[in-house]
Amino acid sequence: MRIIPTLFILFIVTSSRGANDEAAAFAEDRPNIIFFLTDDQRNDFLGCTGHPLVKTPHIDKLATQGVLFENAFVTTSICAASRASLLTGLYERTHRYTFKTPPLAKVHTEVSYPALLKKDGYRTGFIGKFGVGVRKGAKDSMFDVFIPLRRSPYFHKQPDGSLRHETEVAADKAIGFLRGAKQASVPFCLSVSFNASHAEDGDKKNHFPYPKAVAGLYKGVKMPPPRLADPAVFEAHPEFLKKSINRERYFWRWDTEEKYQHNMRNYLRMISGIDGAIGRVLDELKKLDMANNTVVIYMADNGYYAASRGFAGKWSHYEESQRVPLIVFDPRLGNARRGRREKQVVLNVDIAPTIVSLADGRIPGGYQGRDLSGAINAVAGGAGRSDFFCEHRMDHSTIPKWEGVRGERFKYARYFEQDPPFEFLHDLENDPMELKNLAKDANYRAQLDRLRSRCDELSAKYNQQAKDDSRRALQKAQFGILAQDQHGGAEEAISEALALDPESADARLARADLHEKAGRFGKALTDLDVLVEKLPGIDQLRQRRGVTRFFHGDMKGAISDFNVYLQRNPARAPHHWQRGLAYYYAGEFEKGIKQFEIHQDVNSNDVENAVWHFLCVNRIRGLAEARKGLIDIKGDARVPMAQVQKLFAGKLEPDDVIAAAEAGDPDADELRNRLCYAHLYLGLWFEAKGDIKQSRSHIHKSAIDYSMPHYMGEVARVHLRARKK
Repeated sequence: MRIIPTLFILFIVTSSRGANDEAAAFAEDRPNIIFFLTDDQRNDFLGCTGHPLVKTPHIDKLATQGVLFENAFVTTSICAASRASLLTGLYERTHRYTFKTPPLAKVHTEVSYPALLKKDGYRTGFIGKFGVGVRKGAKDSMFDVFIPLRRSPYFHKQPDGSLRHETEVAADKAIGFLRGAKQASVPFCLSVSFNASHAEDGDKKNHFPYPKAVAGLYKGVKMPPPRLADPAVFEAHPEFLKKSINRERYFWRWDTEEKYQHNMRNYLRMISGIDGAIGRVLDELKKLDMANNTVVIYMADNGYYAASRGFAGKWSHYEESQRVPLIVFDPRLGNARRGRREKQVVLNVDIAPTIVSLADGRIPGGYQGRDLSGAINAVAGGAGRSDFFCEHRMDHSTIPKWEGVRGERFKYARYFEQDPPFEFLHDLENDPMELKNLAKDANYRAQLDRLRSRCDELSAKYNQQAKDDSRRALQKAQFGILAQDQHGGAEEAISEALALDPESADARLARADLHEKAGRFGKALTDLDVLVEKLPGIDQLRQRRGVTRFFHGDMKGAISDFNVYLQRNPARAPHHWQRGLAYYYAGEFEKGIKQFEIHQDVNSNDVENAVWHFLCVNRIRGLAEARKGLIDIKGDARVPMAQVQKLFAGKLEPDDVIAAAEAGDPDADELRNRLCYAHLYLGLWFEAKGDIKQSRSHIHKSAIDYSMPHYMGEVARVHLRARKK
């Protein structure tokens, strides 16, 4: 990615023009920036982009005095994903945010354009529809002033009881921010995100509530018909598109002439209302004497069908859904470079790097968009991109997922969840309305194969970046321990890693580790179940889940996993003392006896093995036979394990075990550990003798009073829960 410093641009421009020419490109190094964003507005719904009726004089003036990008697109046509791309300079395939997904990862919000500008001394503000879920603390790191405004309803009650349209409230708040920025005397970056011109979905009669100031516009004016209104255009679509939400909402708003005329007038009024609000903000800039150093950007978050093709919304691959207006007005430009119409293809992912560059900041290497400052200044603009990746990944029953590539001449899209996947191929040069699908035309097979391959390439590229970001997030949670820094806890880091790469086995294992350390074995099993299902050939996952099931109290499930593991790894059977424990708590005492006896052949110095063998024999044959068959252990040096062995052999009393645990001068942690062991085995001893009251008292001390975060400490808690049942 090429970064063009402001001073470098200044040098080129001033040296290529005469000394007596108009003002140099940049009056100051660090301009103010206002980014206006609208909702559901395709590129041709402005006066300056050719709409025959809509009145947008202030936006049109920005275009005539700035730069109008005629080929601006969004990479995902839905507000949530597109707004995340605008903030982060990343494709949805990488940032992974849309509706119903986890919040946008901190690894991305920390390098969003407002976060970078705030760190660099800018006063940053946001007003309006945010539309992006972020993690705790992220908004504070991005914005000095954050004023969310919602529609539903569009009219907000004011302190005096009156109602004021959200668009006008946004302008009020923006003006207040500008006045505060004037007093602060530092450069500012203000993002004003209108809810308009999004329909009010909950109101099936008044779909497009408009500000009162524009109520008189378009009265009695007949709206031109939607393009591609011929029913044959709609009927040519595959069934899954004909039954999509785009068609469902068509019947809400556009399916009769009366509805169409009423709703289109109101839709245009909403756009004119936005224009009026922008005019007020720009007027305030002039009053505050800040207009000469404030760059203004105008864009929409996605396109809009507005009855074209018999559709209502966006979401799919056609131009109406993807194309949006983009205007950049830089008052520092000389007259010769104003009023230009740039042809190169630009994207929503270009906004973040462009704003960072305009603020003379350092563009992060991970950004996938391009800095447009060269094109804005008509220097070093380059030839632009020859194609771009586009997609829609939201989980929704009536919004088909797709991915594709739009090139200079051909567009390819595949709806990959259809069976079989359904492909489109359009020749934009010979068929700009995208009415012909050439995917099955043998004459275009070479183009189809090339774009299929290109789609695979770009999809893999952006997906890999998400995986790399996931691994970086996971590095902050090694062994469930995170350094104490601004990123928060290990759980948050692991959640970020999974949000970035839901397929990450390492992240799921790390989260399972974290849950187990906190005793949340049920939650750990949620991740382990997914891993066992997705990676059935990895034997160790079965073993791992078996242990977690044991700690969760699911003995039959634990035995099932242990058995699968040992069928595949029979040499490990003698070592598998854990299966013997599960047999004991599942009531399969004979199997437990056999397991502990074969384990004795590989570990003859383990008092635990002798004790649980004793317990299994006791359950079947009684205490005398259990004592007679007690496995002789001589080499277990742990305190007080030698005394535990003699207790079960009938050679010592319970008080001797406690005395051994407390003997010497152990530090607090060592004493706690010894007592955890001592009370566990005393509890087991009294249970074997049938003294349930004393057994429970000792087990409670081991599991709760002297709780230890190790295997036998957890076994004490397993035993306590099992006996409570």
